[in-house]
Amino acid sequence: MLKAVIFDLDGVVANSHPVHEAAWKALLADQGLDASSLNFDFLYAGHPRREILRHYLGPHSAAQFEALSRRKDDLFPLGANTIEPQPGIRRVLQELAEAGVACALATSAGRARTEQTLVQFGIAQSFAAVIVGEDVQAAKPAPDIFLLAASRLRAQSDTIVVVEDSVAGLQAARAANMKCIGYAFPERQSELRAAGADDVIAEFPADSPQYFQSILNRNLRAAMASESATGRARRRD
Repeated sequence: MLKAVIFDLDGVVANSHPVHEAAWKALLADQGLDASSLNFDFLYAGHPRREILRHYLGPHSAAQFEALSRRKDDLFPLGANTIEPQPGIRRVLQELAEAGVACALATSAGRARTEQTLVQFGIAQSFAAVIVGEDVQAAKPAPDIFLLAASRLRAQSDTIVVVEDSVAGLQAARAANMKCIGYAFPERQSELRAAGADDVIAEFPADSPQYFQSILNRNLRAAMASESATGRARRRD
């Protein structure tokens, strides 16, 4: 039975990727790179900031990381007021609340920006738990952030569905033994399928409680079929 749905923030609840990409391009241009020639697939794969900086700029000291990180934080607010919630997310949160399904947010973003975004969208009260990057020691693709969310929701992993838009997020959900839906534009959907998404969508479906429950039901039917096949094999023996 579906007990909870855990959402990522950037790219799932918030249509924030264009602003993030603009901030990263400005930061990398500051460092002498031609941002227009860079491949940003690594950025959208869900890696933590330190790994993104290492990927594009190479090894750097702790002091350099802090300086670059502050610069990225300074650049992001320049476009923050243009960020909109993803289409349908308010409806989905309301439908899940009415169905008695708890919602949580699990994001690698910092707490201040996360809370500001939820307040800006008017949905802060829709989440029973909000877990951010600094709440856990290991970032996605480690399962820590989803396991902590489950603990705060008091829900078992096999009753939870995660909605993620990155490979690292999908891997983290799978490592937490949770079912995961990939949320992305069509051009990135094959990447999420290959990462093991139980389903991939480009927009939130109608009757979201029934849809999320169907994700759990698929796996229940598969488990029952497996048990039935095992039973038949034992009888033949």
